[in-house]
Amino acid sequence: MDHLFATTLLLTLGAGSVGLLLASHQPTLASSSSASPMRAGLVSSAAAESALASYLAQAESPSDSTLQTQAGEPIAANICVNLPDWQRPSDLAQIKQLEAMPTYGAAIQSDPLAELAKTWWSHDIFSFTTYGLSARTDPLYLSGVWTAIDDIWDCYSGDQPEQINQGELAEMWLLHHRLVGLVWQDDQYLATVEPTDTGLQLVQFPRRESSQGLPLNIVTTTGQVLAVMSGDW
Repeated sequence: MDHLFATTLLLTLGAGSVGLLLASHQPTLASSSSASPMRAGLVSSAAAESALASYLAQAESPSDSTLQTQAGEPIAANICVNLPDWQRPSDLAQIKQLEAMPTYGAAIQSDPLAELAKTWWSHDIFSFTTYGLSARTDPLYLSGVWTAIDDIWDCYSGDQPEQINQGELAEMWLLHHRLVGLVWQDDQYLATVEPTDTGLQLVQFPRRESSQGLPLNIVTTTGQVLAVMSGDW
């Protein structure tokens, strides 16, 4: 039912009509599968007035999800790396890579390195408010992003490293997720992501605060809250 139909309904009521023919053009999910896609019936003026009031209330009052989006300030995020076909390496490939590196070697099989590696491997979302080439060794290799290491340097080819370290930019890595939206809401960043079977995104965005820890919350398009691991040293 659109506003034109609602206006027609109101005018008809004002003329003293005793009944109106109402039709539903879009059956709801709750409708019976055997029901006709268009249902019509004769109703009284009082019932029509009630229906009109309900319609106008819905038209003027957005849903909670709409209000949530409107309440936040949209943030222009820069997806500086977008690899839709990327896949995290297998567990075996990951262990072989780490054991072959002097930084880790056989020590990766025992704590504290083993626990650190397990923590990185169990997260899909990472945040950063600092940048250092050597300090990115753990994030790159323990997360599995090392398989895309040749494709990530566009994120740091300009003055991005300086902006990150000066508190002007923040960064997040999305493994097997795709960014849908990012807003500043209630003194925190709220990112909406969509889970995917494959894909890697590195996202940079201007900061609205100067906190030591980035106030970043991640939710999926279905409302699931995801854990965010800080990659800062």
